[in-house]
Amino acid sequence: MRREFLLNILFLVGINLLIKPLYIFGIDLKVQNTLGTQTYGLFAALFSLSYILQIINDAGLQQFNNQTISQDRSLLRDQYPRLLGLKFWLALIYLVACALFATSIGYGLDVLPLLLHIACNQVLLSWILFLRSNISGVGYYRKDSLVSVLDKFLMLAICGVLLYHPVLVKHFTLSWFIWAQTASFVITILVGRAFLRGHELRFSRTFSWSALRPLVKRSLPFALAVLLMSAYTRMDTLLLERLLPDGEQQAGIYYMAYRLLDAANNVALLFAGLLLPMLAQQLAKAENIQPLIVLGSKLLVAGSVVTAVAVSRFADPIIHSLYDQAPEEAVSALRLLIWSFVPVSMMYVFGTLLTAGARLGLMNRVLGVTVLLNLVLLWNMIPVSGAVGAATATLITQSFVALSMMVISFIVMPIQVNVRELSPILVYIALMVILLFIPYTGSASWVVQFSILLLSGFGIAAVLGLLPAGNFLHLLRSRARA
Repeated sequence: MRREFLLNILFLVGINLLIKPLYIFGIDLKVQNTLGTQTYGLFAALFSLSYILQIINDAGLQQFNNQTISQDRSLLRDQYPRLLGLKFWLALIYLVACALFATSIGYGLDVLPLLLHIACNQVLLSWILFLRSNISGVGYYRKDSLVSVLDKFLMLAICGVLLYHPVLVKHFTLSWFIWAQTASFVITILVGRAFLRGHELRFSRTFSWSALRPLVKRSLPFALAVLLMSAYTRMDTLLLERLLPDGEQQAGIYYMAYRLLDAANNVALLFAGLLLPMLAQQLAKAENIQPLIVLGSKLLVAGSVVTAVAVSRFADPIIHSLYDQAPEEAVSALRLLIWSFVPVSMMYVFGTLLTAGARLGLMNRVLGVTVLLNLVLLWNMIPVSGAVGAATATLITQSFVALSMMVISFIVMPIQVNVRELSPILVYIALMVILLFIPYTGSASWVVQFSILLLSGFGIAAVLGLLPAGNFLHLLRSRARA
């Protein structure tokens, strides 16, 4: 299983490192620079609103389906149409809920068409994730990897023309951007469905509630987990826009920093997507999961810590090189936000472990406390410090939830703390913090210094055994001979 994990993570990270950064910094960032911070801030707030309510549309079905199909692939033919029929009706309820919630917190009728279009795209995205849960559940890991980046590849093609054509970019609007997402999602759905064509699956808008009741009951803990995680990860942008007189501007400033954290999180999220079905299989077979957890933890610690150190040290030139108009608040927010990448990475490992082991009761209690903590912090910090206050609240919240998930995992799951495995991780973190504060007196540009710092960090990680370079080379050689 470790061999399969490493092989697929090489492929998955490779194509995602090629496509997603191009999208985030070539398209998404260009959209903000083209439309302006205020317009993009409104989009970010509406997107956060639709994201928080996405639980109504998903109801935990994606994670539930991934776990159950991974453990018993024979369930696919029977479970797919029943869950898809349910998702059809949930999508309708979700769209109504978005409209009602938006009006209840003060959004006018002029904003509703934009919000509902964004929400429709969330419905399409949920369908993609559902298809991916089936694709990975039956073991098509590399096909799942292709589907995971296809929508971004299509956005690169469509928006690349709209944003970089000298005539079209002058007429570019937020509506164009949202319609481009719609087209990309629809094409991705068709491709994902084609990957499952050999399983004789069908779609039905009708379903038997008596037949679905057991499935819904079993998926409710997953639904609650998704709701709570959506709430504490997306409240920041929404509350910035709602609580401050210049809320749209502050939300746009915050997203200048959050975009880089989001880009980093995409890589860690890939690990979680691969870990879930693999851990579910191992737990179902009562196999030893310790090696896979240790491997995932080491890889993510190595990547997240060096990224946080490098980005926080060079936050000022990074922000000013990316954005046409970048206030100092964005720099300060980035220095704080990027450190959230470390606890988020650990959350992806241990939260995924608890999900695979169906330990959602304990997990949801922690997430409930996390939502309350995040809400209190944001409510008190945003009016005082704006985007920087939201970044501080996010770092505290993410650190709390990651530490809690790790403690719970070691208590209730079949893993244990091993001093020999933990020692190099602690040494690595200490050395990287020292590197953060070592002054640099050379004349090289910040890009060169940034690259040297990254390479130094990865080199230290390899020496300490956090990067299994030997395993990577062995897998590549064995793959070449296969």
